[in-house]
Amino acid sequence: MIGGLAAFLTLNYVSGVESDTAQENQLVEVLVASAPIPKGASADEAIATGAVSAGMRRRADLPANVVTRDAEISGQVAAVDLGGGEIITSTMFVADNALSGSKGTSLDKGNVAVTINVDGAAGVAGLIQPGDSINIMARTSAAGEGLSNPSQELSAEGWQLSSPYVYSFQDVKVLAVGTNLGEPVVATPGVEGEAAPAAAPSGLITVQLPADKAILLASVKDSELYLTLNRPDYEPTPQPFFNQLPFFPGELGESPYPEQPAASDGQ
Repeated sequence: MIGGLAAFLTLNYVSGVESDTAQENQLVEVLVASAPIPKGASADEAIATGAVSAGMRRRADLPANVVTRDAEISGQVAAVDLGGGEIITSTMFVADNALSGSKGTSLDKGNVAVTINVDGAAGVAGLIQPGDSINIMARTSAAGEGLSNPSQELSAEGWQLSSPYVYSFQDVKVLAVGTNLGEPVVATPGVEGEAAPAAAPSGLITVQLPADKAILLASVKDSELYLTLNRPDYEPTPQPFFNQLPFFPGELGESPYPEQPAASDGQ
């Protein structure tokens, strides 16, 4: 009986060793450097030219942070010089701005960064985050005499606005809020068991615009700017300038929201 037990344990041990060996020798498809890649080279270009390609390697030879799909390094650049033959890891390619240290690489091509300063109410109470879409309104003077204090007068024709707002820009991409670039503002961690205090909203909003539009924004920076926060699917629509309107919708008992089409039967 003892001999049978020993044989059983030996057989299990040998089977386990063979299983582990088979798993270690299993071939896995990973990305490899098929040719030299200089530091700073685009991963997308390296993939397109075949300098980075798929290859089969033994599982036992793979590093923990191996890259197996093109999408994992798409849009990044080489962090080091690669001589060719290396198994690609996640540390070999990084975001462009991480390598150069320049914040300018966060800009879409053809745009420049420009900063405006608004107070809490005009800045949507600090709800604006990097990456958001906003509209920018500027106060005007209907009389053409420069900026004036807001006022309105009621006449027989309706309300006459002496310094109405106009939509200067629509669907503008926010690059940074304060000095926070590219990531949402988060609350500062507090003591365990206590609510974390909210980060103070910044009035400095940095947006990206084509250079010629940035000049226009800089030209109206003193015009008591007011911002709106848009939905991600916002699409710009014409917003004509006016300095006179018959009545406000509240006076007429009307909702400011357009009526939605009634759902048809069966939907």
